[in-house]
Amino acid sequence: MKRKIIVANNLLEKKQYGDYTFPIDFDYNTLFAYEYGFLDYHWHYEMTFSIILEGSMEYRVNDKIYNMKKGDGLFINSHTLHTAKGYNNKDCAFLALMFRPNFIFGHEESIIKTKYIDIIENSTQCPAFFLDSKNKIHQNIISIILQASNIFYEKKPCYELLVKSKICEMWSLFFNEVSSILQDEQIFNSNDIIRLSKILNFIHSNYQNKITLYDISESCNISKSECCRFFKKATKQTPFEYLLNYRIKKSIPLLLSDNLNITEISENVGFSNASYYTEIFKRVMDLSPTKYKKEKLKSISSF
Repeated sequence: MKRKIIVANNLLEKKQYGDYTFPIDFDYNTLFAYEYGFLDYHWHYEMTFSIILEGSMEYRVNDKIYNMKKGDGLFINSHTLHTAKGYNNKDCAFLALMFRPNFIFGHEESIIKTKYIDIIENSTQCPAFFLDSKNKIHQNIISIILQASNIFYEKKPCYELLVKSKICEMWSLFFNEVSSILQDEQIFNSNDIIRLSKILNFIHSNYQNKITLYDISESCNISKSECCRFFKKATKQTPFEYLLNYRIKKSIPLLLSDNLNITEISENVGFSNASYYTEIFKRVMDLSPTKYKKEKLKSISSF
């Protein structure tokens, strides 16, 4: 059964990673294991470290795109919108480390929290941080995460203590690497994240219907021109481009299900006719719907 990222209206992922007693989890996965072959826009309270194990992917965090290959890693801060997709319709295997910040700092008044966590978690200057496989310090950070993952899955005696020890060791390296350059990062205001969430939620809820730019701008109470400017800055796409891409994404499960023909699929996801759907599908996916279906099924069976 395909995995699916279930989100609330504000795009908060509903899945819990770990639990109250041990708020951490390691997840080995592939993009093709998900319903649409890529990760939907979402955010969560956990901090995340993603490490590419095989293949490559384009990771988008707020308004910035990270091109990641095997061996690279990426830190995604808590409360941060992100999405990811593979290149050239190919799969990508990755490890995601997810943990609540209190896994490291313990209790609220801890000096660990105020001195080493808050400066990163609460900063609008660090929504994400790229870990380059060619950088020795970054390599060490990634190596420690992989070691912690092995300990977590082996579950030998005292594994919880050993996992926490590794994560704290990793965070000390990460903190020293990030804190020195925080002032050089671009700021993405928290109010902008709320505005972007509203626009995305409106599109995701209404993509099957006819949507105008006026409708989208009204969803967050801004003008049409400001809506275009803001959305393009945040996502590197116009609202209409994103809408078309999203409709194509939603059409993929229908395409692979064999239950509907092209005309029925195009109507289900908001296109006016089958020829326009096919045109946009080819523009977005670089393949016709029929060829994509054939290649996707072939890739899934061979990966």
